[in-house]
Amino acid sequence: MRTNPSPLLAMMVVRNEANRYLRPVLARLGALVDGIVILDDASTDETPELCRAHPKVIRFRRLQSSLFAQNEAALRSLLWEMTVELKPAWILALDADEFLEEKAKTELPALTAQQEYEVVTFPVYHFWGDLRHYRVDGMWHPVLARTACLFRYRQNRTYHWAPRRLHCGRFPLEAYLTPGFHAPLRLLHLGYAAPHARREKYQRYLSLDPEGRFCPPAHYRSIIEPHPRLRSWTGENLEVLF
Repeated sequence: MRTNPSPLLAMMVVRNEANRYLRPVLARLGALVDGIVILDDASTDETPELCRAHPKVIRFRRLQSSLFAQNEAALRSLLWEMTVELKPAWILALDADEFLEEKAKTELPALTAQQEYEVVTFPVYHFWGDLRHYRVDGMWHPVLARTACLFRYRQNRTYHWAPRRLHCGRFPLEAYLTPGFHAPLRLLHLGYAAPHARREKYQRYLSLDPEGRFCPPAHYRSIIEPHPRLRSWTGENLEVLF
């Protein structure tokens, strides 16, 4: 474990990602940050080996039993504590099926060098059906689907997590009360690209939140909408990464 301060650390929860997007995600992320902290939610595939082998992964822990299905906030709080113990200046929180677009390498340093804001949101592009189209209807539109993924950590603050066992956010409650900035840098989410992945995620959300306490049921149902509105992706060629 490293204890020296690191300007920018990434933190990520993983579970059975070896045959999905983990390799290119770590490759892209490793070029952007000073180190990566990973909490493995009881993977049963080769995910731990892939994580430990990456040179930018400076802290890794694998849980013996899955915590996400019980309490996502507890899982993310544990990851947060693993990360802040390393005394970062900034924290980039990404999932294992998403990464920032290519120009992040030149734009991210400017976001972490300024002193005006402390939490940064990015528009999320949800790829649908393949890696050439993204969804633009309802709450899936990038203008509406913004996510806070970058936060300036202050060691002298006390932090608390939202009492939500699902859809709890990536940072403690205090992060969302600090001055924020809506960056134009695009966050690319690949988790819905494959049809089987959408069905699995829909069924998982139904089992975890059958009454729609943490998300409107209509939004859950939209995951399996047969004819969503899509738009062609005109950015970098994502297919060459896989």
